[in-house]
Amino acid sequence: MSDGGSIIIRKVIERPRAVAVVLGHLGVNQETMEHYAQWYTDRHCSVVTGTSPPARFTLNQSLKPTALQVWSETCQVLRDTPSHVPLVIHLFSNGGAFLLEEMELLLLHHQSTAAAAAYQQPATAATTSTDEASSDSSHLTKDDYDLIAQRLKTGYQFFDCCPCYIRMAWDWSNFSQSFPHPAWSSWGRGSYTLVSSSCLTMWCTATLSWNRPSRFWERMLHSQVCLHNIYAYTTMDLATDAFKLEQLIEHRRTTLGADCKTYRFEDSNHCRLARDHPDEYNKAIDEALEAAVQRNQNPTDAS
Repeated sequence: MSDGGSIIIRKVIERPRAVAVVLGHLGVNQETMEHYAQWYTDRHCSVVTGTSPPARFTLNQSLKPTALQVWSETCQVLRDTPSHVPLVIHLFSNGGAFLLEEMELLLLHHQSTAAAAAYQQPATAATTSTDEASSDSSHLTKDDYDLIAQRLKTGYQFFDCCPCYIRMAWDWSNFSQSFPHPAWSSWGRGSYTLVSSSCLTMWCTATLSWNRPSRFWERMLHSQVCLHNIYAYTTMDLATDAFKLEQLIEHRRTTLGADCKTYRFEDSNHCRLARDHPDEYNKAIDEALEAAVQRNQNPTDAS
């Protein structure tokens, strides 16, 4: 199935260890998504996949229709699994992270007002998104969202080369430390950052979305939907600023008490970690999945 260019796949396994939602990077094809899904079916997990429709992503349009469809497919699978089966999410680049953001907003609309206020920053921008989420969420009930939230609490979010910090041209914070490519000098890093931030600023200007980068990053910083996070990234990545990502990870650890596990590499490019480091990558999935299964057998360990 597809939704305006999104690749939606559902694979159901009898007596699954977990239900996995896999969110692909921008421009991923059907064959690659099938390959990603197989990582989890091979581990005896049911799988739902989703991707950001390229046109909507490029134009900075709402991804809520796709987010709603992914949750609807996921809920159909969860309803037929025992309560001890966790929900895990594996995502790639900002194509996956933008879609995750919209999926979390749909969940958040059904959480307590206090939790929503803590997550949605800045308040003005987030309030609009939440109001939009309420109109899009009518296809699923509050019980459905509660089911998703509870299963995800004991699961995990596996971030592959994301979230990617979207630096605008006027943002000079940690400028010379960004993109810590091992072969680059601070001058080289600064030059690349200047060029990339100029391009991103033109993109946000063309799509009239100047607040989009800060709103997205604040949500990635403060999200409490799932506090079990795995980050796999590389310092050679020219799309994901490893320095800003490490700042985000540290913030989540110290401010939210999040359980963040990191896998840092020095010799891969964007979204190529699984191909370049298959043994380490597969071990990371195995360890994360086993930990999620154990947490769900011992719910007091989930928080």
